[in-house]
Amino acid sequence: MNSIKPCVLAVDDAHDILKSVFYELRDLYTVFTLPKPEMLESFLMKTTPDLFLLDYNMPVLSGFDLIPIIRRFKKHEQTPIIFLTSEGTIDNLSAAVALGASDFIVKPFNPDILREKIAKCLASG
Repeated sequence: MNSIKPCVLAVDDAHDILKSVFYELRDLYTVFTLPKPEMLESFLMKTTPDLFLLDYNMPVLSGFDLIPIIRRFKKHEQTPIIFLTSEGTIDNLSAAVALGASDFIVKPFNPDILREKIAKCLASG
C-alpha cells in the first residue's frame, strides 16, 4: 500500500484561512499554503499538487486568474480545483465551473465538507 499522502495546495491571502485549512487537512494530506497568488507559477515549477484550493477574491490575482496559470502546466491540465469563497453565488459557481473548477466551498467552511469534497475530487480525478 502506498503511504504517500496526496498533496493539496491552498492559495489564499487570508492567513487564518490557510492556517485552518492546514490544521484540518494535515492528517490526511501533505498540505502546502501560499499566501501570495503571484508566487503560484514558481511554486508549480518545484512542486506538483494533486488538488488546488483557491480563494476566489484576492489582490493582484484572483482565483479565476490562477486557473489558466495552473492549466498551462501539462501535468495540471486535469488537476482538480476547488474554490474557497465567501461569494458563493450561482454566477460565481457557473464561472468557476466554466473555467475548469471541480467544485466550490463557501467560507467560513465546515471542516467535514472540506474533507469530503477534497476526497471526492481526488477519487474521481
